[in-house]
Amino acid sequence: MHLKTVVLASAIITVTTGIETHGGYQYEARFSPEATPEAKNIKDPYETTAATIANARLREQVEATGIARQCLAESADAEPAGLYALKDCIAADNKRNFFTLLAEDIEESKAFWTQVIQESTTDRTKWVPARAVSDYPHLFLQYPYTKCYFNGNLTATQFAAWTLSQNADEANLNANPEHYYKETVLDSTGAQRSEIFEGWGGVLSTFGMKRTNFTVPAFAPPEYGTVDTPEAWDIGPSFPLPLQRVGAKVLTSEDGQTFGALHIAVRDFTASEGSTGESGIEIYSAVWYPPWDQASEADQAEFVNNYLADEAHHMVVEVINLTQKAHEDCKSGLCVIPSSI
Repeated sequence: MHLKTVVLASAIITVTTGIETHGGYQYEARFSPEATPEAKNIKDPYETTAATIANARLREQVEATGIARQCLAESADAEPAGLYALKDCIAADNKRNFFTLLAEDIEESKAFWTQVIQESTTDRTKWVPARAVSDYPHLFLQYPYTKCYFNGNLTATQFAAWTLSQNADEANLNANPEHYYKETVLDSTGAQRSEIFEGWGGVLSTFGMKRTNFTVPAFAPPEYGTVDTPEAWDIGPSFPLPLQRVGAKVLTSEDGQTFGALHIAVRDFTASEGSTGESGIEIYSAVWYPPWDQASEADQAEFVNNYLADEAHHMVVEVINLTQKAHEDCKSGLCVIPSSI
């Protein structure tokens, strides 16, 4: 897996009118369903900067604690490939090493999110998604839609099935620079429960990287029109309900506060719906957060306009890297489609 990741991260990237190419396949990202594709390459610049931040912090903590010190010689390269090699080495020693190395960061993140929760409305109809961008306070709520032009070589059902597998957990570490741990359990109904440790922020926002340990206790097809999943979150019939998952993000603290809600969906699209002449899959990825509406005007503007934009870009990087790995695994016959899909 290490070698494959290095090859992926060092792939040649080209961008033409909103299209970026990775691993021989084209991608385009939009931040609302009606928007034109983003004109700039999202993955490479964001992933590279995030890798530099993560690399510096991990090396600092390895030096300070002595944990997995042998890994410092693995790669001194701060580029994504070098960082992923460093993380692979640390995880090979003990996959929970990151919790000890970054324990201070977890506590800092808990304090940040506790403040956001305490200074926000609990009404989820007023929550804001990653990302919400515009001239604050006039918010135009937007969320990442990523089209992946696999032209039949990876289907929506295959990708959805792959995300329920152990292969997806194993790929998670190198799906993003600030991914550190993910473990998922699938129950008999097809609902997922995951423990996740990851960070986002500090690339586009001034808040810095918030490395957060949380669980998603129940990640399951949504029931819109409820207190937990408002009607406004419904993304319409083009994304089949069996290929959607929604779940609360819960801090791993004693009081288990909910600090967000994750919503992922995937669909197949035809060549006529795209801009390259090929078919593929489209992935909708949103996280809804308390709006921090009782914060200062400056803090709320930074949170909504920049910090949540950090997460939106983080998710585009993740979608591209995970679809690449899913395609590789499915091509090898490792996509087993459960009856729940």
